[in-house]
Amino acid sequence: MTIKKPRIGIALSGGAARCIAHISVLEELEKEGVVIDAIAGTSGGAFVGALYAAGLNVHKIQEMALRLSWREMFKPVFSRQGLISHKNLLRTITRYIGHLDFKDLRIPFAAVAADLRTGEKVVITQGSVPEAVAASCSLPVIFSPASHSGRILVDGGIASNLPVLALVENLGATITIAVDVNDRARENSKLNNLFQIGVHTVSLFAKKNAAIEKKFADIIINVDASGVSLIDLRKGGLMLKRGKAAAEKQAPVLMKLLKEFSYL
Repeated sequence: MTIKKPRIGIALSGGAARCIAHISVLEELEKEGVVIDAIAGTSGGAFVGALYAAGLNVHKIQEMALRLSWREMFKPVFSRQGLISHKNLLRTITRYIGHLDFKDLRIPFAAVAADLRTGEKVVITQGSVPEAVAASCSLPVIFSPASHSGRILVDGGIASNLPVLALVENLGATITIAVDVNDRARENSKLNNLFQIGVHTVSLFAKKNAAIEKKFADIIINVDASGVSLIDLRKGGLMLKRGKAAAEKQAPVLMKLLKEFSYL
């Protein structure tokens, strides 16, 4: 009897600056010999996921992430739809990812955004990768929305901040790993400006929908985000350490599961 090899998918949550932890999680999985067959990412998780799906090694992605600054994207514009032009975000993402199409990626990938009109999840698996990632990262109020196939799209955290179901339904994964970089997080309760309001609004939706999708994951890697705000890129090194620790903690559980599927 032929044993069919499982298709391993990984869901990378949104979490802005905290998403650098995804890189060290991917590195630890590589060390364990786990080959990722599909990636779904939301917001910052889509950014990291796209780079990895394109074939960049984790050390190169880490270098890029540690150099990233908000100043690259934060050029205020006068717009009825957002403080910052969506094009600024797209330009930054393209600088790191290049003009890639989904068909050029080495690993099947999905970027998750949300329809601004309906709030529905939109899973993007075709077309321009930078445009898909930019749509997934377009925080409402802060960035002007993106357009895709006649829909107006914003940050995917509103609809699916931990896109486990996209792995199964859109990418055919049979084993799912969920990486949540917002565990133990406490968001800023101050709502003194539009940026804080935008972040807080997405966080309210993200926490609830992530909890729902976690129930569908085979392995959950919770990365401790206590003391790290969504915008604090200065704590990238700390989040890398915490991502590594979280992955190491769950490695025995994952290895046991893979052995049951005769993967190892």
